[in-house]
Amino acid sequence: MTKKNIILGLTGSIATVMVLKLIDELEKNDFNVKIITTKNSWLLLMSVFVRYPKQIFQFLKIWDSGYSEVVGAFSNKKGKVHHINLVKWADAILIAPASANTISKITHAIADNFLTTTVLAMPAHKKVFIAPAMNEHMWHNVFFQKNIEAIKKEPLYQIIGPETGLLQCGDKGIGKMTEVKDIVRTIKEIIK
Repeated sequence: MTKKNIILGLTGSIATVMVLKLIDELEKNDFNVKIITTKNSWLLLMSVFVRYPKQIFQFLKIWDSGYSEVVGAFSNKKGKVHHINLVKWADAILIAPASANTISKITHAIADNFLTTTVLAMPAHKKVFIAPAMNEHMWHNVFFQKNIEAIKKEPLYQIIGPETGLLQCGDKGIGKMTEVKDIVRTIKEIIK
């Protein structure tokens, strides 16, 4: 199987702590990965790096070829439009975890950070996978549900999950990010 290129977008959801597991699974399944981080995802990533200091190098190796609104977009090619070049390179974008904030921005074409700008530039013949993760009350919010229903109608987007289970806050309910293996399996089935 030919390797596929995927952009992994990280948002300010507590499930960002799953990033190392997600990168491993994508690489095991023949994906080249580039990462886009938001400011809020960096706050959560710091807790990952404290818990798993040896694995920071794996993350940084991939992230170095990616992009972040924290320290700017990296590129060794001057004069290139980073978000356009990224979507030309990518076969798909995976936003996992996808916060309610980022999903709502995408639904309304709000491109106020590097991740949402890149999603807005994604050609219609490709795919943007969104794996929501949030508290069940956020998931059930009437305005958020209107956003989810709107995004599901668009062929470019594929919502994966969420699941019902124990949430990071200790509550039980819907809002848990879909298991990493299930996310990657779904992507492979759709973009093969």
